[in-house]
Amino acid sequence: MTATVLRADRDGVTELRLHRPEARNALSTQVLTELCDRLDSVHDDPAVRAVFLSGTGEVFCAGADVREFGPNPPADASLARIRLVVEVLRRIRELPQPTLAAVHGPAVGAGWGLALACDLCFATGSATFTLPEVAKGYRLPAPLVTRLAQVAGPVRAADLVYGGGTYTAGDAVAAGCVTRLSPGAEELRATAWDFCRTLAERPRRSVATATEPLRALAGAGPFPPSQLFWTEE
Repeated sequence: MTATVLRADRDGVTELRLHRPEARNALSTQVLTELCDRLDSVHDDPAVRAVFLSGTGEVFCAGADVREFGPNPPADASLARIRLVVEVLRRIRELPQPTLAAVHGPAVGAGWGLALACDLCFATGSATFTLPEVAKGYRLPAPLVTRLAQVAGPVRAADLVYGGGTYTAGDAVAAGCVTRLSPGAEELRATAWDFCRTLAERPRRSVATATEPLRALAGAGPFPPSQLFWTEE
């Protein structure tokens, strides 16, 4: 089975790269399971001092793989995948290392959720961000909505969630969702590596004492065990 999440380590930095470009890095059960495994390995690795997420190809992440289960997906399969999404978001938020998302192209639905779960998000000028789930009649994980409201504010979050509209990179900067822009994907990855390498070179305790209160202010509370989130009607 071909790996769909690649791990690269250098100078105390780990890059976790979605690697399913033929499907726009859509989040299948395999991708989410591999992400959980990779995040576990990073969590327990004392050599890792900073982590960033990226994507292969033209798209950061197209969201959940709506084709995975066919035209009439069984409710239990879809529910299991939603729980996996929540579990991945929780594990990102609970990493002891600072985290960064490097977003190029579209970040859709749960794909944007991955970026929101990180402490920081850098992007290319062509990046876009959208949550189409409510407009299309899909479930939107509560932790994702909560995190968006924490980052962008509840009014902007309501507009995005209810309307299913798209944020440009400039919109995302104005809303506080993105802090730095790069002209292209390779420049973005280089910037992410450099930023994370700088963090990795700083004293571990200094970084930790900054990360902990920042996460506390951002609200760690919305990530209880994933099985609590969904019940079928």
